[in-house]
Amino acid sequence: MLKVKIKKQLDNILLDIDFETDDEILGLIGASGSGKSMTLKCIAGIEKPDSGCIMLNNTVLFDSNKRINLRPQDRKIGYLFQNYALFPQMTVKKNIQVSVNKKYNKIESENKVKQIIELLNIKSIENKMPNEISGGQQQRVAVARIIVNEPDFLLLDEPFSALDAFLRWNIAKELKSIIKEINKKAIFVTHSINEVYYLCKNAIVIDKGKEIERNSVNLLIENPKTNIVKTMVKYSDFSRKDIDNL
Repeated sequence: MLKVKIKKQLDNILLDIDFETDDEILGLIGASGSGKSMTLKCIAGIEKPDSGCIMLNNTVLFDSNKRINLRPQDRKIGYLFQNYALFPQMTVKKNIQVSVNKKYNKIESENKVKQIIELLNIKSIENKMPNEISGGQQQRVAVARIIVNEPDFLLLDEPFSALDAFLRWNIAKELKSIIKEINKKAIFVTHSINEVYYLCKNAIVIDKGKEIERNSVNLLIENPKTNIVKTMVKYSDFSRKDIDNL
């Protein structure tokens, strides 16, 4: 269970978020500048909230009153960035190896890399460079990098934002498969109601730093309560039938 109740003053909005989730993948949807990516950064420890509390299972990650603020490497959180952040000059295997926590000795590190490569079925590409593999394979490598240290929770920050429509849905299928394989919980951030519909059962919509709707994705699409969500549905890329048939 992840619990988040934080406030952080940004340049033009006050981020004021309060939610908890035990979903397989919770959708966090909003326009650019709404505060969704900043929410992930606060959970990961990359940014520090002004006040509030963040708790993962029984561990307090941040508490302003108790002056607790765990380092990112101590939070057991895996963060998947928009561009996957693979090192282009390193092989797939090396990309994973450099991500292993330094607390492990050489033998432990090698075993962890071997296990993750086998788990995500990327043995056949372990000696290839990132530019020699497909987008779906790149995503598997990026996920391998963040789960090699055994995180308890994953943060997925608009991983399809730079992709064209056809590739986006193929990569979305791949990500959905990976999440099931590794049996982890996650928050998925996006501006697309379609992506949320495909990957998530429930979602929170935020605007200008605050939650404006929270519901099952089906109900958000079928009966949106705010004009912002109505517009998201109206201008979505695919019909529900299209997504159901993916």
